Amino acid sequence: MADKTDSKNSKTKTTKTAGTTKAAGTAKTTKTTETKKKASSKKSTAAGSKMTSKKKTVKLDDIRAYIEDIVMSNLPEADGMSDKVRDAMVYAVEAGGKRVRPLLMYLTYKAFSVLNKAEDKGGVADKAPDKNIDFGGPGSHDKAIDYFMAALEMIHTYSLIHDDLPALDNDEMRRGKPTVHKAFGEDIAILAGDGLLNYAYETAVKSFIYCPGDTDVEKAMFILASKPGIYGMLGGQTADVVLTGKKPTAKQLSYIYSNKTAALLECAMTIGATLAGVSGEELDKLQNAAYYIGMAFQVQDDILDVTGNPEELGKDVSQDEKNGKVTFVTIYGLDKASEYVKQASDLAITLINETYSAFTAKAAKSNGVDTVAESENVYLKLLVNLVKQLIDRKK
Repeated sequence: MADKTDSKNSKTKTTKTAGTTKAAGTAKTTKTTETKKKASSKKSTAAGSKMTSKKKTVKLDDIRAYIEDIVMSNLPEADGMSDKVRDAMVYAVEAGGKRVRPLLMYLTYKAFSVLNKAEDKGGVADKAPDKNIDFGGPGSHDKAIDYFMAALEMIHTYSLIHDDLPALDNDEMRRGKPTVHKAFGEDIAILAGDGLLNYAYETAVKSFIYCPGDTDVEKAMFILASKPGIYGMLGGQTADVVLTGKKPTAKQLSYIYSNKTAALLECAMTIGATLAGVSGEELDKLQNAAYYIGMAFQVQDDILDVTGNPEELGKDVSQDEKNGKVTFVTIYGLDKASEYVKQASDLAITLINETYSAFTAKAAKSNGVDTVAESENVYLKLLVNLVKQLIDRKK
């Protein structure tokens, strides 16, 4: 697997994923006549925004805190009747975690929104039909991205609850706390996972209140529905269960990793990019980048399961060996696994930077403004740094 996967280039992976991104990647973002007229008249404003971006100070910890608030504020409230399952849902999400998926979504959205006219807050702000809330200029998806971030974290958390069940991984600790089935019982844990999955879509569809008839939101919804499903995360989990106790081929192991782990990272980055107006070849390349991030992330997880500290990780180690699972480390050893992690992460970062350069050059040309260099985009820097942190993590 290592030699085959390491030799992939972005072109090869684009071919692999083109079919899965067709619905999300081929349509071009439409612009109203009014927005086109403003493009040339606000050239100086755009240039001013460019200069402002150089001075902007944005910290990853502040974004994390913002996302934490978004996720927690979108959880269901108690109603007196379903409180037991609701409490289990909240318990699982409150356990914390790195909020990797909403972070990737947000940073991708902000990095590729640098030339979006919504960023300068000009013109008539969009409003929800029933609320007097400004959330950006024409074409902005600043409110929609919040709902999608919360929804994806709910989906990720549901998958962890079910993964930890006795019938699957049978884990007793998650993020330093007893797993949901240990804290609430297996029956409530199953229902809590079901509840989070359903509530995720109930949350995401609120985007249409703010963006009625928006084709980018429609495409984002399709991505959110498909990536966690049978041809994504669920398919990877199924193969993982079926092959437990057996020695998978390199192709089977790659399928498990690319779907069980990478699919939700692809979901995060492609939703963020889609809501920023990215489409076509650029969207495919960002999906490829997320694929390599996911592969590197999972192999690093394999490494930590062998070398990690349970107290630092917040979960038990040597679980793969206990459950009879064959991993990248099992087949290729720690050295080869570490080498693959570096190669995959380097390729992911290269794809992100190349896509940004191509997208901003194209967007700048169509809007009649100067492009924004990679070095001037604080969100792009944070996105790349986040990828490095994920790959180099010790927990």
